[in-house]
Amino acid sequence: MKKKLHLRWKHPQKLCVFLATWLICLCPIMLVAQKITVHIGQGTLDQAFQQIMKSSDVEIVYNTDLAANIKCSAATYNQQEISDILTTLLQGTSLQFRNKNGIYLITSKSTQQQRGKITGKVLDKDGSPIPGVAIIIKGTYNGAATDIDGKFEIQNLQDSVFTLVASYVGMKTKEIQVNINTNIVIRMEEETKDLEEVVITGYQTIKHEKVTGSTTTVTSRQLEERYTTNLLNNLEGRVAGLVTYGDKTLIRGSSSMHAETNPLLVVDGLPIEGKIEDLNPYDIESVTVLKDAAATAIYGARASNGVIVITTKKATKEGTTEVTFSGNLSIYEKQNMNYHDNFYMNPAEQVDFESAYWDYYYSDANTDTTDPIASFESSLNSYGTITPLQYAYYLRATGELSDTDLEAYKEELRQNNFAKEFGKHALKRQLLQQYNLAIRTRTEKLNSSLVFNLKRDNNGIINSYDNQLNISFKISYDVKKWLTANFNFNSILSKTKESARSWCTTPFNVPAYYRLLNDDGSYNYYSTNFNQYYTLDDENPALKSMDFNHLEDLGMDSEITDNRNMRYQGELLFKVIDGLTINSSFVYETERKNISNYSEADSYVMRFLRNVYTTQSGTDPNYTYTYMIPEQGGKLTTQDTRGEYWTIRGQLNFQRTFAEKHAVDFIGGFEFRETKSNGTKGILLGYDDQLQSHATTTVSFPDLNNYTYTTFFAPGYSALSCYNVYINPYLDIIQEQWHRYASGYVNLTYTYDNRYNAFASFRKDYADLFGANAKFRGKPLWSVGLSWNIGYEDFMQDVKWLNSLKLRTSYGKTGNIYQGATSYMTASTGTLNYYTNMQKASIDSPANPNLKWEKTATTNIGVDFSLFGYRLRGSFDYYYKKGTDIFSQKTLDVSKGFTSMNMNMANMKNNGVEITLSYDWFRANKEGGFSWTSSMTAAYNKNEITSMEVQATTASSLAGTSFQTGYPTSALFSYRYAGLDQTGETTELGQPTWYTEDGSKVGTTIMSEDISALVYSGQTDPKVNVALDNTLRYKGFNLNFMMVYYGGHKMRAREYLQISALPYGAATDYLLNSWTPENTDTDVPGFGQYGPKNNSNVSHQYSDLFVRPADFIKIRNITFGYSVPESLTRQIGMENLRLTFQIDNIPALWKKNNVGIDPETLGIRNRMKYIIGLNFNF
Repeated sequence: MKKKLHLRWKHPQKLCVFLATWLICLCPIMLVAQKITVHIGQGTLDQAFQQIMKSSDVEIVYNTDLAANIKCSAATYNQQEISDILTTLLQGTSLQFRNKNGIYLITSKSTQQQRGKITGKVLDKDGSPIPGVAIIIKGTYNGAATDIDGKFEIQNLQDSVFTLVASYVGMKTKEIQVNINTNIVIRMEEETKDLEEVVITGYQTIKHEKVTGSTTTVTSRQLEERYTTNLLNNLEGRVAGLVTYGDKTLIRGSSSMHAETNPLLVVDGLPIEGKIEDLNPYDIESVTVLKDAAATAIYGARASNGVIVITTKKATKEGTTEVTFSGNLSIYEKQNMNYHDNFYMNPAEQVDFESAYWDYYYSDANTDTTDPIASFESSLNSYGTITPLQYAYYLRATGELSDTDLEAYKEELRQNNFAKEFGKHALKRQLLQQYNLAIRTRTEKLNSSLVFNLKRDNNGIINSYDNQLNISFKISYDVKKWLTANFNFNSILSKTKESARSWCTTPFNVPAYYRLLNDDGSYNYYSTNFNQYYTLDDENPALKSMDFNHLEDLGMDSEITDNRNMRYQGELLFKVIDGLTINSSFVYETERKNISNYSEADSYVMRFLRNVYTTQSGTDPNYTYTYMIPEQGGKLTTQDTRGEYWTIRGQLNFQRTFAEKHAVDFIGGFEFRETKSNGTKGILLGYDDQLQSHATTTVSFPDLNNYTYTTFFAPGYSALSCYNVYINPYLDIIQEQWHRYASGYVNLTYTYDNRYNAFASFRKDYADLFGANAKFRGKPLWSVGLSWNIGYEDFMQDVKWLNSLKLRTSYGKTGNIYQGATSYMTASTGTLNYYTNMQKASIDSPANPNLKWEKTATTNIGVDFSLFGYRLRGSFDYYYKKGTDIFSQKTLDVSKGFTSMNMNMANMKNNGVEITLSYDWFRANKEGGFSWTSSMTAAYNKNEITSMEVQATTASSLAGTSFQTGYPTSALFSYRYAGLDQTGETTELGQPTWYTEDGSKVGTTIMSEDISALVYSGQTDPKVNVALDNTLRYKGFNLNFMMVYYGGHKMRAREYLQISALPYGAATDYLLNSWTPENTDTDVPGFGQYGPKNNSNVSHQYSDLFVRPADFIKIRNITFGYSVPESLTRQIGMENLRLTFQIDNIPALWKKNNVGIDPETLGIRNRMKYIIGLNFNF
């Protein structure tokens, strides 16, 4: 196909001219005036210039956006010279033309008088002149094109210093600062790859027009439109089919039931074990998401979930050192401590609600309790929680408190507000600071980057922080013309501190009417999980007080996590001959994570443990006490995890075009990988951090293990549960996980005449997890693909509104690894025999030599297009993913010694569509002009398990979220709610009933019904997600905002539990609408007097009544930005200076549910965040 290689300036403010190869410059006939016949229709100058170039062999260089906004009349020119035609067309405009070496350059008319000029020559890296290079004065329309000898001259200059922009198709655009009346030499370099035009797979970089698979590339310019600490959040709405919802990250749905479903992460060409949230968001050059088999199959057994390929930044300007600073301050909205907003009763409501219950409890109407006073008094000496209001009613019942005093006390309680106090004294406004400093240098042979990134977060609560330092160094050096060495180093050092006890960090675990502080500012003591009216701990000096206060304990029981992650990457690239290279590369990662929890001697948990493990013997008054754990000091527990991971790769790359039409891109290589992790745990009792001493050697851990229930403090309390929570987990090691993998692969793309592409890849993986049976070792994984660049066909050249069109299709098989299964029998050790106190082992799973990879076969059909002068750009994809050999449980005959085992026996499928669209509503027709671009991504995915063994036999075993043939992996199954019993005939009065399969109503027996009694209520993973992104720019100002829609999914929220007595803590507000004989129009079960007699029934929370639509529309963020004019920044020594203000987590515009729940949190919405940003470089 013959290409029209004229220039288009898409960004007038930069005048970055991308010129095609002007072979015509080498033809002398072009220096002779040409006469042509052409008919120009009424339209714009852009259309007129296009028609002239189509009717002749001349090239016209012009600003397309400017020409598109200038009208011209229809005319026919018969055998007229081009110069005459252009003169007529430009008459009455602000434009002029000149013929430079046979190329017509359209520029603005200059009103300046000549003061000086700039001359020069443009050469390639070998010193050969390059004709046709566009040389433009930055910020103007003044420029020139190089002649056949690579020379240029720009006249009519007034300023003394200029920035020249040199651009040429296939070459890197260069900016050079020069003085007037000078002669310079510019050396151009080949463009490695324009991120808009290539796809980086990690194994190779290939032109987009050759790709047959489904991929999406997000550039650094797009990422910089908004700030996120986690790169993954910045990809939302930019990649169709990528869903980040809840705690899941999925590409084209879930591909497994038990194995990993997160995409594979590749950084600078090699897969890493690190987390994407730990990557420096300021240092990302591009992100490429590989979605179908043709794109991902090269990664073999790790590719079923998709691949995210990340390329980090490097220096771009030769001969200079670039210093870039970026900083962002995120100011969070303060946590909402309003009880109603958090779905709790306010203090007054809880006082009145509890009062009604205790009025009933001590009344004659209470037929459930024979002697309420005696019953309560027995609980006074137990460990169950008792509220002050509950105790006050007891005092009134015993005559120790009058009705008047009780009412006064209740009024006093109504005025309290524990959450409000907690918010004032324990919480603080969360501030997150992130600073980035990058120093990048580039010379003819060397390219280096040194980047420092610091992140500090106060977590919004006292005695807490989350700090991280990220340091990276990247260097590339051309050792010889035939050898390039690359080395990357990345170090992530993080340290976090937070409370080790969740009961300290929430105010909703105590009644709303409590007080945090007394009037004098001292701590008010109460209980969080123990009876505050239990007196033995106060009366007996052998015991410690069980009084508790949130603020006090927040500073006494902290957990510190120290994480160190190091990554080393290296590569040697050998350039053997033209088009043939060999590279060897490696990545080595180490991870060290230490978690230490220091519970001080006076912390609540240590006082509690000391009391639990204190025994009494003898008789009064000669009691003796035994302390099973040290009487003094605290507790220090540690977990130290170490990981080492490495990958090495050797690869041959061949890229050559034969006979101008036959292009071949081939890679082939091998890869070895090893992962190893292990760790230790420890516990020190009687530990004193200041003295650095402990008394652990005095403790008999077998005695602690055998001490089942307390005999002295709160007799009957489960001491074993304390042991299993606070002690036993740290008398163990972190089991070693050591795996090795090997792979071989080839990948071939053949392109004919830039139009037709054929692709094939093959990979074989080996792993030590599977393959006890040699038949299943090294399962081959492969893919094939075809694409057709229809836009390059001759018959499409007359379709002017269509700029590009490409059809593609692919099919292939990828794999997935389930780390939780192996071909061999596995056992666990580390526990003690109860009778012998000797080590024992237990079998976890039987051997299964036939285990193999999970496999996913993917079919993809897609189209890419650009229309209307590239104003409308987009793509459409349809895919079908069929998963086979999915791991699931197989029921075994108990005579085999096991009830079940892992097998490759399930299948599933995902199918869906993806759409990506971008449209330029307005384009800037001059530097700083107004522009507006909208982008939309939309995706639909249907997931279904097509076969598996259903092990559930009763309704209770399937209720909730479970796997079932014919339904999605995130399916919700529910009991069919039949309303509350209004007569007491089916179950207890005011309690829920449900329908069985035959339509009859039952009560709590629904749990033992067959699974057919359940109904499918929908899926929790969104079926549809749509994002609309808008960017508007004008004179240095920009506005960006993104709106998202997630829909087609359900959530289980605001469940009404069946309870007979008041739970301790803040009371949920739905209880105010509980069933009574006077309030029958409700679905909240009766409470207290009308509560269930058997409180063990939990079926109601799984009723379909609580399955609610989770659809919502939100504006994710709004970003305002301003770039200070270059004329001002240069006066202070900067190249650019940019300020931004961003708002995140804006309340939902629309939610389909009517109960006020945020579908993403299943509760109160995320807090808004205000972000101030600063970026400059020099």
